Amino acid sequence: MHALIRTAVTVGLLLAPTLASAQLPTVAQVYDRFAEAVGGRDAWRGVQGRTETGTADITFAGLSGSYTRHSALPNKTRLMIDLGVVTIDNGFDGERGWMVQGGPPQRMSPEEEKELAETQKDGAHFLDPSRYAKAEVVGRETFAGVDAYKVAVTSSTGQQLAEYFDAATGVRLGTVRQVSGTEVRSVFSDYKAFEGRKVPTRIIQNNGQGDVVITINSVTFGVPDAAVFKSPLGAP
Repeated sequence: MHALIRTAVTVGLLLAPTLASAQLPTVAQVYDRFAEAVGGRDAWRGVQGRTETGTADITFAGLSGSYTRHSALPNKTRLMIDLGVVTIDNGFDGERGWMVQGGPPQRMSPEEEKELAETQKDGAHFLDPSRYAKAEVVGRETFAGVDAYKVAVTSSTGQQLAEYFDAATGVRLGTVRQVSGTEVRSVFSDYKAFEGRKVPTRIIQNNGQGDVVITINSVTFGVPDAAVFKSPLGAP
């Protein structure tokens, strides 16, 4: 009898990792649910550009102001936050990235530019896990107070990060990554539909100093004017 009990326990221990793994969805299943939750890949595929407006609160500095973000395929982006006492202006024109934070424009580091230079094939690119060099569902845990699946990914440029997806609704809850040795944690919530596509309207980012809270009030889809992405760095 004791031998049978020992055998049963041993078999149970050997099967435990297998059973736990079997309970996790695949990366494809996680992203399929994510795509469905935000409107479907077909709805996003035709998006060539996007403009968001809202407010930004730099909680640790006690500053608030307006927020505007433009993007256009394949890889152009511009983020502007006007806090009154200082203006933040970061962008990538397809070749060079810049940063303005109360002083003259500075060029981004080669590592940052490399990350931003990734080509997006269409508007549903963010819903395609094959854009990563590696992606794996590694567990199920609580993120921002929500039961979530954790996906460990390595980008095409070699950056490693963790993504978290709501186990109940499928939406992406946030990411955690290392930037210059500092953990940067972003939390996405309050998903709302704009022209049939859902986006998070509240984004909280913490880089160790404190929280930056972005509240998005409006989202429009369409390619912004080319002048929006003109670099303040001047001619190359």
